[in-house]
Amino acid sequence: MRVCALVLAMALAACSSEDVIRHFTPPDADARARAYLALFTNRHVDSAVARLVPQLAGPDAERELTKVGAMLEGQQFDSTRVIGAQTNVVAGVRHVNLSYERHAARGWIIANVATVDSAGSWFVEGVSASTIDQPLEERTRFSLRGKSARHYVWLFLTIAAAGISLATGVWIATRRAMPKRWRWVFVSLIGVGAFSLDWATGEIGVRVIHLQLASAGFMRSGPVAPWILTFGVPAGAMVALVRYARWRAGALRDADELVEGYGLLEHGSTSPGPQV
Repeated sequence: MRVCALVLAMALAACSSEDVIRHFTPPDADARARAYLALFTNRHVDSAVARLVPQLAGPDAERELTKVGAMLEGQQFDSTRVIGAQTNVVAGVRHVNLSYERHAARGWIIANVATVDSAGSWFVEGVSASTIDQPLEERTRFSLRGKSARHYVWLFLTIAAAGISLATGVWIATRRAMPKRWRWVFVSLIGVGAFSLDWATGEIGVRVIHLQLASAGFMRSGPVAPWILTFGVPAGAMVALVRYARWRAGALRDADELVEGYGLLEHGSTSPGPQV
C-alpha cells in the first residue's frame, strides 16, 4: 500500500514538474532558440556564428559551432521538447537558458541554447549538443529493474522513516487526554538530517543539519531529471513518544495517589469511634 502511494505521488510530481517548466519557458525565447537550432539543421552555420554575442565571436567559436552543425545537419527531428528552463535578469537585461530533448531517425540529442536580449534584438551566449542512447525519461524513470542492494535499502529506509513519523503523528493525535497533543503531533513529523540517493546514478548525498518533514521525501527537478530519495532520522517521533511515556507515567502515578487518598478517607469514615 505504501509503495502504491509512493508511485502515485511520483506520478503527480512528474505532472507538476512538466507544468512548472512550461510556465517558466518564455514563448519568445523558446521560438528563437528553436529557430537557432534549425540553422544548424539547415547547414547555415555562418548564420549561427553571426548570432553570437560579439565577445564570443572568433575562430574558436566558429570551430565549436561547426562541430554542433556536423551533429545536427540534415536531421529531421520528429519531436523537440523543453526539459530545462532558466531565466535571469541582470541589470535589466534578460538572459534565458533553454535545454531540449530532440529525436530523429539517427537517435536522441540533448541541445542547449542560451540567449540574451540586446537593444530590441537578441544574441546567443552559448550553444551545445550531445547524443544520448535513450530518452532521458527512460534513463531517469523510477524503476526497480537492475537496481543494486543500495537502492533497495534506501527505498526501505525512506518508507520506514516516513512510516514511523506518520504513524507516530496519527497515534499521538488520538491521545485526547494528552496535553498540547497537536504540538507533539507536529514534532513527531520532523526528521533530522538528510540522506539522499540519486535513483538513476546511485550517488549519495548527506546533509547533517537539515529538517525533513515526515522524515522522508522524493522529488525531481524536472520531467526528465532523476528521482532523489531522501530520508532523515525520525527524531521528532522519538521525542514525542518519550514525552507521551512521561506524561502517561505521571498520569498513572497521580491516579494511584488519588485512589490511595480515597481509600484512606473511606477507611477513616467506617472505623469505630472512641470507647467511653
